[in-house]
Amino acid sequence: MNVAIIGAGPAGMSCANALLTFGLTPIVIDRSDHAGGAQRTNFHPNLWLLGAPEETGIQMTDRLSRHFEELPIQFHRNTEVLTVHPAGKGFGLQLRKGETELTLQADAIVLATGMRSRATPKLLALAQSSPRVIVGPLSLAIRDDIRQSRVLILGGGDNALDHALFLSERGNEVTVCTRGKFSARLQFREACAKQTAVTLRRECRPSGFRLQDDKILAAWPEGEMAFDWLLVMYGYEPNTEIVERFDRAIRPRRTKQGHIVVDLWQRSSVAGIYAAGDITDSPQPSVATAIAQGLATARAVERDLSKDQ
Repeated sequence: MNVAIIGAGPAGMSCANALLTFGLTPIVIDRSDHAGGAQRTNFHPNLWLLGAPEETGIQMTDRLSRHFEELPIQFHRNTEVLTVHPAGKGFGLQLRKGETELTLQADAIVLATGMRSRATPKLLALAQSSPRVIVGPLSLAIRDDIRQSRVLILGGGDNALDHALFLSERGNEVTVCTRGKFSARLQFREACAKQTAVTLRRECRPSGFRLQDDKILAAWPEGEMAFDWLLVMYGYEPNTEIVERFDRAIRPRRTKQGHIVVDLWQRSSVAGIYAAGDITDSPQPSVATAIAQGLATARAVERDLSKDQ
């Protein structure tokens, strides 16, 4: 029986591996040309994964991807899902790979498309115009290129303050700006307060940004300030737009934030459609959680399909 898995990050790879052991046929679809998901550019150690304390997200993804690609699994790379509709007891998926359109029949669907860094449309447009404007923490430029610079970080959570510490230790002068109060863990707030190269600004609302040569100018009531780099750390949002391509009768329910609503076994509100990983509203999004949810999803799929036989 065919199970279409949309997304080849940790949750999707874990689910595919487990489905094989349960005697089912996973078919994995991803827009990228490789497996691994967003962790492919995570240069930080993966602290949540027991057994690999010094392994970065990049190293971990390489290890997981090698295992995944050795499995006897159909993996459709560089492939976009165009439509999904009911077909008999299962589903029909219309796919596009380059100029070629494909049709796939599946007895179940697993959504594992993960999440992306969040930013306003204006900041996203600014990032398109300058490589010195970076949205989210998963950029190798943060590790490799930012040295002896003035850096402005927008956001008040763990990622914002963690990166302020990371960059200040590399000779940078960092200003962190949040619209309200800082929500980061106490350990990050205390560490930043002790770091002379880090300035924390609460109730901070720049009215706009503009590019001038190789500088980013931030406008405040007291005037403009020039920075060499602008990092946007506004958190994440789930990649659930794909649900809009599903026939209305089989669109899974989502939260106000866009996460797929699932039960304890990762079942969505639509029979035969499941979701795993960061696309769900997990209390602790992480690679460890995604891998575990991928396994739980595979077990639920196997149980549910067995009942239909």
